[in-house]
Amino acid sequence: MPESRGHRGFTLMEVMIAMFLSSLLIAGIVALVSGSVSAYRLQLSQSQLEESGRYARDVLITHITQAGFQPEPWQSLPGFLAVTGESQDSGSSAADQLGLARWSRFNCYGNENPVMDADGQPAFYLLQTRFSINNANNLAITCRYGPDTSELTTQINNFGLIEDVESMQVLYADDRDGDEIADGWVKAQAWSGENNIRAIKVALLLSTEQPFDHAVSTQVALLDETITTPADGHLRSVKSLTAAIRGRLK
Repeated sequence: MPESRGHRGFTLMEVMIAMFLSSLLIAGIVALVSGSVSAYRLQLSQSQLEESGRYARDVLITHITQAGFQPEPWQSLPGFLAVTGESQDSGSSAADQLGLARWSRFNCYGNENPVMDADGQPAFYLLQTRFSINNANNLAITCRYGPDTSELTTQINNFGLIEDVESMQVLYADDRDGDEIADGWVKAQAWSGENNIRAIKVALLLSTEQPFDHAVSTQVALLDETITTPADGHLRSVKSLTAAIRGRLK
């Protein structure tokens, strides 16, 4: 009988070709996965910017529209401020501050005042808030609550509401001639009188937490200010809102 021959193995050339094709396949898979991850990170970051912008808008509009609220017996209280002296313009190199005040049955945490009035209802106390950008680049709130300006208790101190907010610019609708129609937008403390402020406009510059590939410096307009952003690869988005002080609408 003829002698049986063993199975023939792969030649060196065949092994090298197989390794080359395998490396191409692996490289393609890695590139595909990497591209998918990058696209997902980009989409997630853009969604986070939108969500942060919506939350900031809701919080600020709530406080602005209720500013200056005076229930009985304070309806005719003279000199009560809707916009407090904590509202400051800091120029284009830093963020503005927005200070607001109103009377409220609810404290800074949204809980009813445990002190009761003569009708057995939670008493109205003075609530003052300040919005600013803290050192951690968060839109932060400071809130004080008490029976009057001499007895305010700080319940929230510079608490970050939204992360990665690089700047905040604020303008105020000033009714200079008293005809109940705003005549123009002015910076903090540049109004003709605090009682002439009819509305407030706010612009926030938000950025992503992580950088992306395109690291270029750009100029961003925030209301009447232009800010030059660093070339750090972070995505940025401007979110703006305008809200009327409801108690001053006729």
